[in-house]
Amino acid sequence: MADFTTIRSQWNSSATDAAAPVWNTITFGGSAGANEIRWTSTGAGAGGTASASWPQFSRPGATAAVPELWYFTADTTGTKVATYTGTNANARMACIDYDNVGTYASAPTFSGYGDNTHAAPSAGTQPGAQSGSPIINGHATDTGSASYLKMNEYGDDQTADPAAGTTGTVTVTSGTGGSVSPGAAAWLANWQSMQGAIQYVTHRRTPAAVTAGKIFFVIALFTGPNMSLGTLLPVITFTYSFV
Repeated sequence: MADFTTIRSQWNSSATDAAAPVWNTITFGGSAGANEIRWTSTGAGAGGTASASWPQFSRPGATAAVPELWYFTADTTGTKVATYTGTNANARMACIDYDNVGTYASAPTFSGYGDNTHAAPSAGTQPGAQSGSPIINGHATDTGSASYLKMNEYGDDQTADPAAGTTGTVTVTSGTGGSVSPGAAAWLANWQSMQGAIQYVTHRRTPAAVTAGKIFFVIALFTGPNMSLGTLLPVITFTYSFV
């Protein structure tokens, strides 16, 4: 048995959820503006904008989703994720894609951390110790101490794309202590907060050995009047072991 030769995140560049997805690779471990995702206000993003010049997002007076998401394969090579709306409206947004070389030892997990040291979050604490901690830690008033970053996951690992459409319920306070898992051929009924080992998602099963596939997920970023300001650089983690 061995690790995967190819395992990566992919993001859909199709104009609508109903259209056939076009999957574009963002390899793990972004740096220097490449292989990263970026949020912004509606209409403010551009594919040729460098990470260091990415437009600021103004902290709102009330909690709300950040409405626009882009993925960047290089510092100034980006594409808007049209199926991202900051809501549960669309299913075909992102996936983990892997080859038929590796074998999972157990069910993989998704979560979020303040930076790539993966230090434990401190729920409800602002600003926190890492650059992305204001997002991951959440705030007692804004989010009920859940993370501002939310996700949902589709229960089946497969090569076929999931059906278009809605994906459960998400609000700024969504989040359940510990791990949650979707059912077979289904999304979670309620989205999960991405908050280290405090709140996270575990895939419902260990994917089949030496079998290529995809694990589909959707995300939404919220913000609010009690989130600390700054250049916020959280990381989304996909954690797996292999045999």
